Amino acid sequence: MKEFKRNLIVTLALLIAVSLIPGCGGGPKIPIYIDPDLDNMAFETVTLLPIIDRRVDKSEDFPVESSIGDKVDSWLNKKGYEVIRPGAFSDTLVIDNEGVVELEAHELAELGGSDTEYMLVVYLDDASGKTALGYSFKIEMTGLLLSKKTGALLWKDKGIASGGQGGLLGCMMSGAVRGDTMKKGVDLMLKSFPIAPSRRK
Repeated sequence: MKEFKRNLIVTLALLIAVSLIPGCGGGPKIPIYIDPDLDNMAFETVTLLPIIDRRVDKSEDFPVESSIGDKVDSWLNKKGYEVIRPGAFSDTLVIDNEGVVELEAHELAELGGSDTEYMLVVYLDDASGKTALGYSFKIEMTGLLLSKKTGALLWKDKGIASGGQGGLLGCMMSGAVRGDTMKKGVDLMLKSFPIAPSRRK
């Protein structure tokens, strides 16, 4: 028993020590990519295009735009940005979700409107639920910040989250589990997104 307690204390001490090492705790998240000059670009408005659903399996049916788009919108507001949400991917091209999925990265700048300067493209890569002794849900999404004028990629990151609830209660709370997991996914994706210039100290 004493040996167990001693091992437990050592383990806890190691965990605390590791958490204090820079990069191992809850510090700033490093994005997949960020333009070195992004901090010098003084923009306060972001055009959030409709969420692009590129899931292979779309059997999990839910309103993508309100479920994810609204959460992304709220997050950008908290970071100090004014958000423009057009009702379509482009005001000059006739293109739907499937057409946008087929676009190469360098072609994304063709989207947006004539007054768009900086636009956030969000891909829904996966969203799958499973009912087995409860309910579990997993979501994966990718965000890209692009310059409409130059077509340059300015920022890119991903958000992957999962959640669940066991037993009959989990099956009854599937909607709540989905919503909470989606929020976590958006939080993780946008955690590395830069704060608007007006909010920086």
